[in-house]
Amino acid sequence: MIKGDPVSMASRGVIFALQSTLRPLGARLPANRYGVAGARLGLAVACRIWFDRTLPTTPVDVPGPRGRAMGEWVGAVPRPGQSLIYYLHGSGYVGCSPATHRGLVSELARRLDRSAFTLRYRRAPEHRFPAAHDDVLNGYLWLLEQGHAAQDIVLMGDSAGGHMALGLCVQLRELGLPQPKAVVGFSALVDSTWTLADARRAEVKDAFMSFTLATRMTGLYTGTAHFDDPRLNVAAHVGPDLPPMLLQAGASEMLSADAEHYGAAQRAAGGRCEVQLWPGMFHVFQVGHRVMPEARAALTEVARFVAEIERAEAERGPLSA
Repeated sequence: MIKGDPVSMASRGVIFALQSTLRPLGARLPANRYGVAGARLGLAVACRIWFDRTLPTTPVDVPGPRGRAMGEWVGAVPRPGQSLIYYLHGSGYVGCSPATHRGLVSELARRLDRSAFTLRYRRAPEHRFPAAHDDVLNGYLWLLEQGHAAQDIVLMGDSAGGHMALGLCVQLRELGLPQPKAVVGFSALVDSTWTLADARRAEVKDAFMSFTLATRMTGLYTGTAHFDDPRLNVAAHVGPDLPPMLLQAGASEMLSADAEHYGAAQRAAGGRCEVQLWPGMFHVFQVGHRVMPEARAALTEVARFVAEIERAEAERGPLSA
């Protein structure tokens, strides 16, 4: 589903700036510790240049069911029974942190009127697969351990974080654990071999993410021997037992192919997955909500989607929930 009007002037300016700076620089970074340091710096700058209004945060570093649970609450620490967001930041499994995504997560918390827990997971190349996925599962189990019900959790993630969100749902199925209320993915990676994106890249020009940098960085985490693992090969493990999903991507990014592929697979399997592609938009364009009207409209769609899920749940009543 293509969303939005022709690209706004504000977004055109952002796209030009990204195409002139971060994208060409990122494409030249080597796949070594110097390249990782450069990627982390560039990604942090890209996430922090939007003059976001952030909510108060509370750091978390406590024992969890399967290791330490680390991250931060954005907004007030919720009580059991209150709705919350469980957010997984992206950046190729190598970069960013809860701090870099604080602006986007704060905006989501405001719009959905609930607090958010943003996980700090182990990153590559220091920690390879499945370290980050183990941390994501541990964070979810820790939330349940604190008394939060699965049906009070909306799971969200961008890029690699979106990939891990989809992978978490597969893990929960395998473990016989309850699924979150819903899943929202921003430019979620689906195919960790990058075959889908490679086939699409001749048709698009992402203003932010280059194919070369993306494959180099994610490869530092996944390696080359794990692509059949259900936590990575998420499109092969769809089904009607997974939560309702909303996947958003820029129509001008390679990972638009991933969103379309996953959405088609999930719907064919009998599940609900709404896919929105935004004309002219780049990878995780939602971070620019303070500047770009398209990003604000996309977040409005997120609020609409979650409200629909919660309204339908309320109409079903507690006996059929």
